[in-house]
Formats: sequence, C-alpha cells, structure tokens
Amino acid sequence: RWVRTREELVALLGSLAGTRALALDSESDCLHHHAEKVCLVQLAGEPGGACLIDPLALRDLSPLAPLIADAGVVKVFHGADYDVTTMKRDFAFSFASVFDTMIAARFLGFQEIGLLAVARKELGVELTKDSQKDDWSARPLTPRQEAYALADVQHLLALHARLRAQLEALGRLAWVEEECQAV
Repeated sequence: RWVRTREELVALLGSLAGTRALALDSESDCLHHHAEKVCLVQLAGEPGGACLIDPLALRDLSPLAPLIADAGVVKVFHGADYDVTTMKRDFAFSFASVFDTMIAARFLGFQEIGLLAVARKELGVELTKDSQKDDWSARPLTPRQEAYALADVQHLLALHARLRAQLEALGRLAWVEEECQAV
C-alpha cells in the first residue's frame, strides 16, 4: 500500500486510531547524493498491514507528527539512531516511546544483532538485504525494492513482543528503555 497524497495519509492515520505500537523504518539516498534526504518511510501498525509513504511525492508529512510524538504509542525500529536522526532533520518529527530491537538484542547478549539475524533467530523469518544500497530517490521503485522495504517493518512488532518478554524475564527491560530514550 502506497501513501502519496495528503488524503491517503489522512486515511492511513484514521486506520491507525487506537494503535499501541508502530513499526517504522526509512530509506535514504545517502549513497547516491551529496545532500541526502529521506526518500521512503515504511510503517506498520497493529490493526493493518505495512505501507510505504513516499515523501518525494508527499513532501508534507506533518499529519504524522502527533502520532510519532505520542508517548502512548511505541515506535519500534531496528537500528533507530539513523532513522530518528534523518526523520527529525527532514520532517521535524519529535519522537517519544522508541523501542529499538537492535538495542534489545544487544542487552539479550545476541552474537549477531542485524535485522536479518535477529528475525531469523527469533521468528524463523528469512529476510534479504539485496536492495539496501539502492538509490531510493529513483522512481518508480521496482517490485523487489517495494518487497524489501515492506519486509523491514512487517516483522518488527512481533519481534518487539518477543524481545520485550525476554528482557522482562531477565530484568533488563528498564535498561533497554533507558538506552532507547537516549536515541
């Protein structure tokens, strides 16, 4: 599902009413342009499937800002620092209640903390990173790029639930929450 217009963004926000957690990721063109920018935002919410938000077509993402800033909605990332930094820069978002599954994996003592390894270990899901270095500013995206981008958020909420439970069992959840707050 693509979001390229303000009307589509408003409809997406309506479908997310009452959600308690969102999976987020972004793709930028940093490897292909001197002045980088966020070219794609991927989002998955509890009530619905993942979607692709195109900030190249829809420059004003401000309707998303209240949801991103809502402390009652957990924003789940894997490797949040870069995404949070670039989305703050490009969209002036303020983030609250971030949970980084990469930080969680570190505190759980995982040997491999990349999304591919963590998703495989915890969910038995095989992801690929074959489009990671693509020029995300080029349109249209290929079906392979769309699938890659969607996969980056489709499993984050399930991963969040599993890792959170393990952290609680070990008494380490507060440590992760503290680190995530610093992000």
